[in-house]
Amino acid sequence: MQKFLLPLKKFLLVGLLLVAPHASLWAQRGHPDVAYAGQSIDQMIAAFMAEEKISGMAVAIVQAPYITRVTGYGLGDVATRRLSASHTMFDIGQMANAYLAVAILQLVEGNKLRLEDAVAKFVPAAPTDLTVGQAIRRGDETSRWLVPLIEKASGQSAEDHIRVNQIERLGLKHTTFGSALPSLLWEKNASPHSGFLKIPALINPAEPATGYAGASPVAVLSGLRIYASAEDISLWDISLAGEILIASPALRKWLYSAPEGAVSSGPWYFPGHKGLMVTTGSSAGFTSLLSRFTDASELLCVTLLANREGVDLTQLARRIAGAYDARLGPPLTTARLRAQQSPFPVKETMGRLEKILRDRGTKIIARIDHAQAAQEAKLQLAPTEELIFGNPAAGTLLMQANPAVVIDLPLRAAAWEKDGAVWLTATDPMAITADHGIKGRDMLTLKMRAAIDSALREAVAAP
Repeated sequence: MQKFLLPLKKFLLVGLLLVAPHASLWAQRGHPDVAYAGQSIDQMIAAFMAEEKISGMAVAIVQAPYITRVTGYGLGDVATRRLSASHTMFDIGQMANAYLAVAILQLVEGNKLRLEDAVAKFVPAAPTDLTVGQAIRRGDETSRWLVPLIEKASGQSAEDHIRVNQIERLGLKHTTFGSALPSLLWEKNASPHSGFLKIPALINPAEPATGYAGASPVAVLSGLRIYASAEDISLWDISLAGEILIASPALRKWLYSAPEGAVSSGPWYFPGHKGLMVTTGSSAGFTSLLSRFTDASELLCVTLLANREGVDLTQLARRIAGAYDARLGPPLTTARLRAQQSPFPVKETMGRLEKILRDRGTKIIARIDHAQAAQEAKLQLAPTEELIFGNPAAGTLLMQANPAVVIDLPLRAAAWEKDGAVWLTATDPMAITADHGIKGRDMLTLKMRAAIDSALREAVAAP
């Protein structure tokens, strides 16, 4: 009997080991302990807002078909002390192009447009060789033709078409247009609020946030401006997965995938993680981001909205995704680094970064191919490269404050491949100064970090 049971126990143990990873992934969905590198989402956002000097943010998390988190942080308006709450609406900037793209594909489904049609057929001022499909896919370069194209093909204003076929179809209560803000029911100058004591609609009101460039408020811009809450963007996001907005699977596939050899398609960017697509906006004092992990084994989306222009939300979004599912975030070893996933091979990724830094006048000290060095030592290493770079005008100021910081200077960037993913990382000047107790250099290190983040995004062709 023992002879029979021993092989059976071994068989069961192997079986459990084989299914354990799959089981743990399912167990993670719905797990109440949500954190990345020991930080909760609240802690990550609070630290981010303090570092970037953002007065108000909102976040929403989709774990399809559920919206499991909708939270406002800080102030939607500094002067009146209005809070950023679950219904606060932010200008989504260039993310509006994603709504315009959906509108055009709805017109294609209604046989009022074809992707191969010349835009000039409807908008004579457009380039004669620009097709409807190209107008969508070329992004900001051709997005100015989307609004007149919708209006000519539909016979409606672009706002009316989006309102009827997206906002009203989905029952979105906290999405509107900049042109409609004056007619909103809200207590613009109330401090404190009192209308909610008499008017039910003013309980948890749908208020527009105020955008800021630095510390200065930015007026509402003219033209098509979409204002939306994080929750409404999440509802719109979930509807993209099925046939509610675009019935044709072929058209959805066309919109949600990049052309061969490209890493973007119009408003959407594809960082290299299977099924991940990201759209962003930054204008009029606001920054916005929606990242969608669409693979059937993941189905998690992150919406981030901030009332400060020019903020990099991409790294925060990936860390928040990693709090829900470790597969979706950057490697935990990069928690104190600046990190972007790259859709390019390691050598191309590092080559792109080196060129960007040289073009910006950054001093390149060395580029090291560690995989080649390993091969020369008769060892094996996945593609791994390092770039050592710096700016003496900035680094000297840090060394004057604390000479010991020299051990972490010049700055370094590294690109490596693991499990089929390529990551591009760089040392974080703010982490370095914190480690060395350097005070009074926050503006310098924040500027250094912003320059690094910008170079990393450009190197991986992120928006």
